Amino acid sequence: MKKRILAALAACAVAVSSLTFTGCTVTSSNYNAMQDYDFSSIDLVQLEGPQDGDTIAIFDTDLGEFRAVLYDQYCPRTVAAFVERANAGEYDNNSIYTIIKDTYFLSGGFTDDDGKYVGRKDDSEALEHEYNVNLWPFKGALVGYCDLPGYSDRRYIVCDNDDTITQEQIDELKKTITEAENRTDVEKANLNNLFDKFMEVGGVFGMAGYVTVFGQTYEGLDVIEKITARQSDENTYRPLEDIYVKSVTISTYSSEESTAE
Repeated sequence: MKKRILAALAACAVAVSSLTFTGCTVTSSNYNAMQDYDFSSIDLVQLEGPQDGDTIAIFDTDLGEFRAVLYDQYCPRTVAAFVERANAGEYDNNSIYTIIKDTYFLSGGFTDDDGKYVGRKDDSEALEHEYNVNLWPFKGALVGYCDLPGYSDRRYIVCDNDDTITQEQIDELKKTITEAENRTDVEKANLNNLFDKFMEVGGVFGMAGYVTVFGQTYEGLDVIEKITARQSDENTYRPLEDIYVKSVTISTYSSEESTAE
């Protein structure tokens, strides 16, 4: 029965990922971390917002600013590497070089003097994915990316929403979960809630279990929507007009400062 559930999850992911991973090779590995997750306990921390003292990243782009909380408690190596590069200015004046319309955009990586993406140099910076049952590719999620399946490097994806997933697909998943004899009532409830949240807040379901989610946008989702709404080349997915991430600043969240703003 467990295999049946995983097959249903995989089928749904494949159904919604033909667009999601166009131009990327994240799903070239057959491994999906969901098969090893303990669904008896899920804390969807991304839906709770940041807490005082949390590490945050402030992205200043040509189309506005958005802010994301970073989850070093769940994926410490990925966050530490991202923070180190941001503090060193390696993400400043980087082009957004891939846009899958209304679904996600991709930035980071090695650039030329004009901030244009020039590819990756080698695999020395690749980090094994840090999968976690509490973190999912919801709308606004920060996701580690690499050409190597099971790894991420200096590049990152910012999720918008893949609206190709249908309520019918979610209902089919729920039915499969409900009929599973080896799933406890708690696991079934948690999975059903997870699927409902994807439909409620949006996200890129096809990435689930394949990538490291290391952050979540809590302010400026409209900026992400503006970026992913831009037109891109139908073959290369490069934006037809240049868009830059002017800077990525690491800071600490303060509810008082947020309220004051």
